[in-house]
Amino acid sequence: MPSTAGLTVSIVIPVLNTAERLPLLARWFQAQKPAPPMEVVLVDSGSTDDTVAVARRLGFRTTTISPFSHGGARNLGARVAQGDVVVLMTQDAEPADDAWLDQLTVPFGDPQVAGVYGRQLPRPEATPLERLFLSYRFPAGEMQTRRYSAGTPIGYEEAFFSNVNAAVRRSVLLENPFDEALLMCEDQQFSRDVLRKGYAVAYAPAAQVIHSHTYSMRHYFQRYFDSIVALRQVFGRNFGLGTSSRLGRSYLRQEAWTLLRDHPGFFPRYAALTLVRVVATLCAFAEPCLPPRVCRALSLHKAYWNKRQGP
Repeated sequence: MPSTAGLTVSIVIPVLNTAERLPLLARWFQAQKPAPPMEVVLVDSGSTDDTVAVARRLGFRTTTISPFSHGGARNLGARVAQGDVVVLMTQDAEPADDAWLDQLTVPFGDPQVAGVYGRQLPRPEATPLERLFLSYRFPAGEMQTRRYSAGTPIGYEEAFFSNVNAAVRRSVLLENPFDEALLMCEDQQFSRDVLRKGYAVAYAPAAQVIHSHTYSMRHYFQRYFDSIVALRQVFGRNFGLGTSSRLGRSYLRQEAWTLLRDHPGFFPRYAALTLVRVVATLCAFAEPCLPPRVCRALSLHKAYWNKRQGP
């Protein structure tokens, strides 16, 4: 069925062992107004629960991928999908209301828009640090559209995009696929590539999903290590240690003051997490000199480093 932009919509979600969440997602998808999506495609990477059986019972289409990569799963889903627009979600996100899909696809009324990403709202149990990050990266407000003239340097801030809650024009994605060799941050790579080619990228804050994480110290380190390694892969010289430090200092000043003022009891944990981020960043910039087995231990995505290690 058509979206308000007059385009058909497929939802594509990479999944692993998420059978329990699928009925909730199905209800939310069907509740979307003025119309639900044309189809839902799940890209399964080896679930050992009833994910595939439950998905088929709910009327979702399924396909499988092995080995998994963030870019590969989304590319496969886009090839299988039939809609003009491919909506990309993670399995742990859920629409916040029945206007989510409509608001996420409205910007495609502009034929130059190649991708749209929406707002992320924290879960009730989210930490003050996570809440602050989401409010900073995904603020409320009016829709914004980014486009750049030829030759403009496009770094992390200019290309920021998030596949947790996004939509892309399928024809553009098939011509500009996600890089399957990246550790992660394939969303930033796609945004960078299409912006360089003269397309526009939009932020639609009225398209809201519920999504946040509560990481242990270990997982927080691993996630941060992976993010910095991947951003270096995507932006190369445009994301050196100096750039990372500059962006980090600017954000940390605002972050520290806000948390100290509004959540003083959380500040000791925040100080520890900040140290974790600094160490993870330094390790990520040292990654080219580290053996794959060390990187594997530092990373959340073990399989990626297994491939890098070779026979």
